[in-house]
Amino acid sequence: MSYVLIVDDDTTMAETLADMVGLFDWKTEIAHGPRAAMVAIQRNPPALILLDLNMPGVDGMEVCRFIKRDPIAEKTMVVFVTAEDDPSIKKKAHEAGASDYLVKPVDVDRLESILDKLPKSKTKT
Repeated sequence: MSYVLIVDDDTTMAETLADMVGLFDWKTEIAHGPRAAMVAIQRNPPALILLDLNMPGVDGMEVCRFIKRDPIAEKTMVVFVTAEDDPSIKKKAHEAGASDYLVKPVDVDRLESILDKLPKSKTKT
């Protein structure tokens, strides 16, 4: 079953993103940090990962690199979600393997366009 994994240490932001994704009939799961994200990915790889850039401990860039090295999740689309609107950070995000980059507050139309890019074999639930 396809779903969107939201990885954010901020509970309110994670729930807000889940509500936004839910507007487009996608099932979501929230992971509050890198370790919980990796458990979720190993259990059931998502269609999309919305990944916070700035988390305590391991940052989002390293989590993205790890995901892209993992044979189970290497093809999963990763999109960073962050308050940082810096072109050099966006470039590093793409180098780390991210498909896109959303700046908080997230624009619902941009989010919809990202969800629309998911492979057709990943059906909405």
